[in-house]
Amino acid sequence: MPLSEHEQRLLEQIEQALYAEDPKFASAVRSARPRSRARSMLALAVVGVVLGLALVLVGLVKIFIPLAVVGFVLIVGSCLVAVGALRGPKQSGPMMMTGRPNDSRPGSKPGGLRNKMEDRMRRRFDDN
Repeated sequence: MPLSEHEQRLLEQIEQALYAEDPKFASAVRSARPRSRARSMLALAVVGVVLGLALVLVGLVKIFIPLAVVGFVLIVGSCLVAVGALRGPKQSGPMMMTGRPNDSRPGSKPGGLRNKMEDRMRRRFDDN
C-alpha cells in the first residue's frame, strides 16, 4: 500500500531531521541493507546445502567416506548460516541475558518481568 502525500512529507521531514541531528548514523543506516544481506546469506546457504547433498551422494556412491563427511559438514554449516540469516542481526547490550542470577544491570527494573518469573520459579520449587 503506497504512502499518501501527507505521509510522504512527514517521512521526508523525519529523514531531514535525522540527517541534521546525526549525519553519521543516518549515513550508516542508509548504507546498511540488512534485508539484501540476509537474502544473499540465505541464498548462499541454500547453495551450500545443495552442494553438500551432492557431495554426500557422490561420496556414498563412490564409497569415498571423507567426501561424504565433508558434504555433511557443509550441510550443517549452511543450515547454521541460514538460521543466522533468518534470525536477523545479533542483539547486544542490555537486552542480552548474561545468565547471572542476580544481574544488576542499569536497565533492569525491580518489578520487571524477569524478576517476576524468577520469583514464581522459586516459589514453585520451595513449595515442593
